[in-house]
This record gives sequence, structure tokens and C-alpha cells, in this order.
Amino acid sequence: MKNYLLFAWRGSRGAGWALGLLLLLAGVHPARAQFPTATNPQGVNPAAPVVVRPDTATVRKVSKKEKRAQAAADSAKRTERLFGLHVTRPQKAGLLALVPGAGQIYNHKYWKLPIVYGMVGGLGYWVSYQARYYGYYKYAYYHTATEIQNASTQIPDVTLRGQLAAAPSTTIYNSLVFSRRYLDLSILLSALGYSLQILDAVVDAHLYDFDVSDNLSLNMQPALLPIPGQLVPATGLALTLRVK
Repeated sequence: MKNYLLFAWRGSRGAGWALGLLLLLAGVHPARAQFPTATNPQGVNPAAPVVVRPDTATVRKVSKKEKRAQAAADSAKRTERLFGLHVTRPQKAGLLALVPGAGQIYNHKYWKLPIVYGMVGGLGYWVSYQARYYGYYKYAYYHTATEIQNASTQIPDVTLRGQLAAAPSTTIYNSLVFSRRYLDLSILLSALGYSLQILDAVVDAHLYDFDVSDNLSLNMQPALLPIPGQLVPATGLALTLRVK
């Protein structure tokens, strides 16, 4: 019996060596326990297989009752009418502001009308001025000096007409390029100013019902705050916002 056990032990040991040699030749390295180091703080074994777990997260579906409640809340905000449509106050102000000043009138901000009309009018005049002189330089660039001198309709300014007739083509071309740049800049700033007056009307409509009076008060005073599990309360500071 003893010889049999010794033979079995030696046989299992030889089989273990053979299996380890086969794994080494096949390039399979058994996973070893890893300890956290400076370069591997999590202690992850790079030779260990990566386990991909299925995603168990679920997205909760919105019920019909919640959809109806959301639709009712949105409908309650549409208190204004415009062209037969129910809209919110900011939407109506934004649509009316497509006509400069109409949104400010709707919000009863009459003191902003001179600012809006002055800005829109000034930017509009700047665009027309740049477009007019761009047309002058463009006509002079594509016509001869004699045609420029006789172009009283295309270039009404007599002084400018004489200067363009006597100027070389390179000077006219440079003036044409600068005029086009200023024309593009004037159009860009005009679009920006037009958008700002629409944004101003929408913001005023959002804040139309916002309470900014002195009835809002913030009180700060010391208080005794209860601590769960203890009989003796702790001292603290209580902040109270009261809307009167």
C-alpha cells in the first residue's frame, strides 16, 4: 500500500510538471495575484482575462399619466394668443420683436424705444452708406475714365467722380476692397444689433412676473439645531428666505 501511494504521488508530480511545461510552451501564463504598487494602484493583473458584464441599466418609460401632466403644465404656460395660436409670453415677445421695438412695446418698456430705434436706424444707415460707395468703386473699376466722368447717374458726387476718373486702376481696386470689407462689417454688426433687441424683448418677457420688490427678505440668525441620536442640540446658523 505504501509503495502504491508513493508511485501515485510521483505520477501526479510528473503530470504536474508536464502540464506546466505545455502551458509554458503554449504561451499561457496563469493569473497571479497582484498587489497595489506605484504603477498599478488598483492591483490589476494585466494577464487576467477581462470580464465583460452585461449592462443591466434600464430606462424608465414615461407613463401616459406623466405625459398628460407635462402637456397640461406646458399648456398652462401658454397664456397669450398671437395670430390665433396659444403661445407663452416670451414666445410672443420674441415674435413681435421681429419688428424692431414691437417687443419692447409689448413688455411696456417704452424707455427702450429710443435706444432700439437709434441703434437699428444708425446701423441701417451705415449699411446703406457702405453699399452706396461700394457701388461707386465697383462701377469705376469696370469702366474707363471717360465713362466715369460722364456717369452722373451712377456716381452723383461730382468731386468723387473726378477723383475716380483721375485715379489709377490699382487705387480704385484698393478702395473697392476696403469698401467691401466695411460693407461686410456693417452687415454683421447690424445683424448683431437686430438680434440683441429680440433677445432683450424675450428676457424682459421672462422676467415680467418675477418679483424683485423689497418684500423678498433673507434673515440670518443663530439657532439650536437638533442632532439625531443626541438629546443636546447643537448651535448653528439658520438662513430663512421669506416671500411676503
